[in-house]
Amino acid sequence: MIKPLIFAAAIVFSTGCVMSSQTIQLNEQLAIAPAQASIQRDALVRVVDNRTVSPDWLGHRGGRLPENSPLLSEQPLDRVLTARLQDSLKQLGFGAESPLPPLRVQLTINEFLYQCNEGMIVNECQIQMAFQVQVIDQDSQFSKPYQVMEKRSLAASPIQSYNQEWVNETLDKIWQHMFSDAQLRRALGLTQ
Repeated sequence: MIKPLIFAAAIVFSTGCVMSSQTIQLNEQLAIAPAQASIQRDALVRVVDNRTVSPDWLGHRGGRLPENSPLLSEQPLDRVLTARLQDSLKQLGFGAESPLPPLRVQLTINEFLYQCNEGMIVNECQIQMAFQVQVIDQDSQFSKPYQVMEKRSLAASPIQSYNQEWVNETLDKIWQHMFSDAQLRRALGLTQ
């Protein structure tokens, strides 16, 4: 009995840590700082994913073969962020019928990357997100980048629930930063 266990342990240590994939659910809603559009109108929303990866790929969990241990989103990232952006604008009073043409709001995903260190022991992970927000109101245009980077040292490779919570917390952080930015709020025509 002891010999098979020693043999199994030797195989694990000689081959290194190869982890499986994880799929997490990203939140489509977040309560943002209240305000109201100065003029009732609708908004057209568009999310563009500039990454050169699969739409549900968020990064990798590290280990010996990181390409075999992806972190995936349950829904394509652009779909989740479209729903989130629509919900945020609705909270701000957009969506009403108006004689004015709708405001156009585009969110471009330039980076959304979760990655952990390679090797036998996974003990450090980071998340980087970089978005560009563009608001077009007839002849006026506003464009601004927003980004966040978080790094954590860990005792062991994080489990699915930890990754889901951390990625959502980081997404909430950049989202709150965007929608509390005075320049973006002015471009959206918010009164508060």
